[in-house]
Amino acid sequence: MPEPQNFSECVEKLLDDFNLYDKTVDLVSCWEFFYTKIDSVRDRILYFDRFPRLTASQETKRDRKTPDFAVLVSASYGLVGEIKHGFPLDDATFLQHLGKLKKYDQPLSFRADDKGKEISPVTHDILLIVRLRDAQETVVRIEKLLREGNPTFERRLIVFEWVYDDDEYIFRRVAGQSADFNDSTVPQEVRLSKYFGERGASLKITPDKIKLIKAAWQFCNDEPKPIYTIVFLWTKILYHLLGQDQREIWRRKNAEKGLAIDLTVDRLVAEISARYPINWGHWTDWVSKALDVLVTAGLARKIPGSPRYVVGYRNLTKEVGQPGHPALGSRGTYHPADYAKILATYICRGLREKKAKTEAQDDTQAQHKLSFPEPTNSPNSTAND
Repeated sequence: MPEPQNFSECVEKLLDDFNLYDKTVDLVSCWEFFYTKIDSVRDRILYFDRFPRLTASQETKRDRKTPDFAVLVSASYGLVGEIKHGFPLDDATFLQHLGKLKKYDQPLSFRADDKGKEISPVTHDILLIVRLRDAQETVVRIEKLLREGNPTFERRLIVFEWVYDDDEYIFRRVAGQSADFNDSTVPQEVRLSKYFGERGASLKITPDKIKLIKAAWQFCNDEPKPIYTIVFLWTKILYHLLGQDQREIWRRKNAEKGLAIDLTVDRLVAEISARYPINWGHWTDWVSKALDVLVTAGLARKIPGSPRYVVGYRNLTKEVGQPGHPALGSRGTYHPADYAKILATYICRGLREKKAKTEAQDDTQAQHKLSFPEPTNSPNSTAND
């Protein structure tokens, strides 16, 4: 949670947190579109896993690997996808981050269908996706370390760059790297080595193509910052917990009117699970952290000695400028970032007011302490004059 001393910095930090996670969701959705919506590709892979939990031999579920996505192309070949929004500059930390990719450099079991079947392919590659601005330097440094044998990879590590340009996401293989995809055993239509290597092609995906995917899968395999979860709860879940009378009030679009929703973490998780039945989130932890931020900001309160919270839910559609609300299936364009801006403002305003109130109480207590009369035996007392 950002420090509330500076209101504008507080809002900016929350929006940075939201946008970074939202961008990762977009990037994963682009690759899901490529593997599941393009006919020539979709029909030639076994499974695209948006929330992978990969296991090595003799590992427990607690030891599962959680990349950003995984693709089981065939029984002989798989792909592990990892998205990094930046590598550290100093050599020691850069090496440490690169070393984290080593956990994927071993035989792994991939999900093969929605029923839980798993297959360990003969081999798999590791796809590292980084920002365009960092891509070339990242590859140069990785190539140097690999030549020095620190670290070593048995499986191939391939680096892609991405950029959002001219209203489309563009992915391409970074020039100057020695590794290429080890996918010669799969059909040509799904050989990334042929598409991105031999042809030098780029993958280009416009936001409209991933709209339906993102509507169904609003999260990725990384833990979201609380602001992201709060936007999801505010726009997709909390409305459904209102009573009938509250919904009538809510439809008047008065953002100043907070409607009290008495709930628990378990109730929220149950509502999410009912509306998004596929298990794709650590909801108990994510929801708990989101509610705690709302409490800290004064937008909710925790009932002492109870698992219950009371959330002051408000209709923000007028502030956003939307004709309807996403929870009601509005056909208007839904921009989560717009809700993030308003909710970030409410949160930071609440933090600022709470801080001011605490400081005022501290000042009152301090003044109260200073107002006590001095003892009669004080050297400054008039009784001693």
